Amino acid sequence: MNTGAPTSTITISRTVPASRAAAFAAWTEPEQLAQWWWPQFADTAYELEVRVGGRFHIHSAQLGQGARGEFTAVEPGRRLAMTWIWEGGSGDGSVIDEVVVTFTPVAEGTEVTVRHTSTEHVEGGGAEQGWIDCLDRLPGHLAGSHAPQGAG
Repeated sequence: MNTGAPTSTITISRTVPASRAAAFAAWTEPEQLAQWWWPQFADTAYELEVRVGGRFHIHSAQLGQGARGEFTAVEPGRRLAMTWIWEGGSGDGSVIDEVVVTFTPVAEGTEVTVRHTSTEHVEGGGAEQGWIDCLDRLPGHLAGSHAPQGAG
């Protein structure tokens, strides 16, 4: 995302009751992602090729929106970085953002931090609220019995 245009970064963190490995898996396994990302839109498709250069695509026909991009860093249990192209809604697919997700061990489990950098963030716009909505569901998902507990 080196366009020379001014950028801004949205940073959202949540502490989840799980190891780094389990939190990372919640982001990288489509079956888990479906449980917390947009569970209210049952038609959402989650396609993930989790490797550097691999692509992802999350899309809901019902919502008429989604995101796609390419993984630029995959460090299991530590960090995910990806390009982020919003589809539908106010996104026309022409802006390529950067999203970095980090997984940091803390006493209560793992702190998951999302940093979304864009040239198109609008103060009070939907990007920040969208991340808040998704990340607010993550701790509950990882507190459930369906989250694998790996070494963190």
